[in-house]
Amino acid sequence: METSKPLVLVLTDGSGHLDAGRLDRTAEVLAGAGARPAAAFFGRMADRDLYRAILAGEAETFRALVDEIATILAGEAIDYVAADAVEGFNPGHDVCRLLVNAALARLRDRSGRDLPNLEFPLEAVALRRQTATREGIELHLDAGAFDRKLRAVDNYPELTEEADRLRAAHGLTSFSVERLTPVDYDLDISECSEQPPAYERWGTERVKSGYYKTVLRFKEHVEPLARQLAA
Repeated sequence: METSKPLVLVLTDGSGHLDAGRLDRTAEVLAGAGARPAAAFFGRMADRDLYRAILAGEAETFRALVDEIATILAGEAIDYVAADAVEGFNPGHDVCRLLVNAALARLRDRSGRDLPNLEFPLEAVALRRQTATREGIELHLDAGAFDRKLRAVDNYPELTEEADRLRAAHGLTSFSVERLTPVDYDLDISECSEQPPAYERWGTERVKSGYYKTVLRFKEHVEPLARQLAA
């Protein structure tokens, strides 16, 4: 973000199962890196509303989001788009990728603009799937940038648990490399992660414990949404 000073779209408010979001904290991080939040698409909905819409199969809700993203991209001088990778870890992240791919396709159909489409992993050190082209972006942070990044993480207490888990899994030095990989799939994401995805296992456990009422499943909820966006 320090290098490219991007326009940043944020799908949800980060509230999770709580009532309070954390957009103010995200805005602080973006400001510190010189990035610019998209005023019309910054915490566009609560996490609960996103999951409810996925479970209910609200195709029109997601088509409207695709239209909004495509309209924003059409009005900006953008060189490339980078967004969440499909990892099967968080259905919200995977659906975010579907929205981005659909918006880029819509932009291409409307105006002929074919923007480079890149993805970044949030759970893995690097994506293991093969891409048709190897062109991408890989940044190895110098000591100053690495220190600023770690301080930004430490100053975001709402993500402490996730950051600690990733540090334990991949080591602290994994934060020093940033990889953006070309996306070579459209809206069929069935081969992009293990099946069934990890979020189904965790959802099943939480339903058994009474934490959730329904398990969000790829075949029942996410894949039909992908097909509807493709149509």
